[in-house]
Amino acid sequence: MISDKDIKIELATSEDLYKAAKSVRKQVFVKELGIPEDKEFDGNDFCSAHVVAYIQKRHRKLPIGTMRIRFFSDFAKFERMAVTRNFRKTNVSENIMQYGFEYVAQKGYRKVYGMCKQELLSRWQRCGYHEIKEADKVEQNGMTLIPICRDIPQNECALTMLSNPSLLTAKEGHWFDDSQKGKENSKVETVFMKLKRLKQEYLNG
Repeated sequence: MISDKDIKIELATSEDLYKAAKSVRKQVFVKELGIPEDKEFDGNDFCSAHVVAYIQKRHRKLPIGTMRIRFFSDFAKFERMAVTRNFRKTNVSENIMQYGFEYVAQKGYRKVYGMCKQELLSRWQRCGYHEIKEADKVEQNGMTLIPICRDIPQNECALTMLSNPSLLTAKEGHWFDDSQKGKENSKVETVFMKLKRLKQEYLNG
């Protein structure tokens, strides 16, 4: 029995995880839904972020879900959400999306744009989205897609040009993880020790 604790969600910052994201989309969109591969992999993958859900099996990561994120001036666009068949009745899709919300909020975004099938609008509304009634609907691959938007709370720690340079050079999406905090604490401790030594030298004359 697989539980939420067994499922890991991560940003694709390696070739293996990027390939994992593509494999899920190929399985769901190309093989199951019959979308031509050249339309599914449209070139935007190379300038997007990819969220990947997987199960760790010994030394192998078994991908079970993914979502692509693209960035515009004042909003992020969630798209290409896919979950493999055996995990569609779990919380994988919601967990992927929540990871996405937290990720884009750290980058300073306050709005997320997406598209959903006409018949799934009520489901997305329960997830906090609302229909963008002024926007045009899209006919794509035999489906009617409705533009939707969700507002997300401001992240008080969102990255800016005044953020510590070590954060701005950290691995994408890992700015505030334990290892990065450890580096920050180490730097603070180093500065503290230098100040303590200078104070002692001053007192000793």
